[in-house]
Amino acid sequence: MRAASAGAVGVIGRRSTAVVLALGAALAAASAPPPAALADGDPASDVLAYQPVFFPYSPAPAALRRELNGLVRSANRQGYGIRVAVIQSRRDLGSVPFLLAKPPSVYARFLGAELSSFWRQRVLVVMPSGYGLAQGAHLVKRGGVERIEENARTGPDVAVLRRLPPPGGSTSADVVKAAARAVRALAARHDITLVVARPDSSPGGGSNRDTPLAAAVAAVVGLTAGLLWFLWRTRPRRPPPATG
Repeated sequence: MRAASAGAVGVIGRRSTAVVLALGAALAAASAPPPAALADGDPASDVLAYQPVFFPYSPAPAALRRELNGLVRSANRQGYGIRVAVIQSRRDLGSVPFLLAKPPSVYARFLGAELSSFWRQRVLVVMPSGYGLAQGAHLVKRGGVERIEENARTGPDVAVLRRLPPPGGSTSADVVKAAARAVRALAARHDITLVVARPDSSPGGGSNRDTPLAAAVAAVVGLTAGLLWFLWRTRPRRPPPATG
C-alpha cells in the first residue's frame, strides 16, 4: 500500500504542471491571474493520495478532526466514495493560492483532475466561502489545448450542498465543522447513516494508536533480555584454581 501511495504521489507531481496550465487557460478568459510557471500542484493532492481528508495547516481542534475523519471513512466503507479537502487559507493551496478567491467548485475540479490517475470518485472542497464538488474530473487535450472536464453527473449532490449554510466563520474550526455537516448531508441523500467509532476510554481498554508503541516497547525489552542472556552465556570463564 505504501508503494502504491508513493507511486500515486509521483504521478501527481508529474501531472500537476499540466493541470495547473489547463486551469490557468480556463481562467484566463475571466481575467484570473495566471499560476506560477512550473508550479508543483498543491498540498491537498499529495495528502489525498494516501488519506481521505486534507486538513488546513492551521490546526482545528483534535475532536473536530477525529469526527470528520470518522465520517469520511464511514462513508467510504458504505460505498459512498469521497475525499475531502478543507481549505482555510491561501497557504493550504500551495502554488495555486489565487483559487481561494474563486468558487470552491473550481478548485474541486482542479483537485479532482490531479487525483484522476487513481481516484475518480467524489472530491469535496470546503472553503470559508462555501462548498465545491467534482467527480470524474480529468485532463483532456483537444486541438493542442488541455482543459479539465468531468464525466460524472453531480447535480443532485451539488443541490444538497447549495442548500447548506456556508461555514460560520473563517477559522479552521469553522471550516472543519462545515465539512462534517456537508458529508453528513451528502450521505443522507443516498440513505447512508454514518457511524463514527468512539475511542475506547474504559479503564482496561486502549486505543489502536497505543498498539504500535506497546509492540515496540515489548520488542525492545525482548531484545535487551536476549542480548543480556547471550553475553552471560558467552562470558569468559575463569580456570579452576590449581590444587596442591
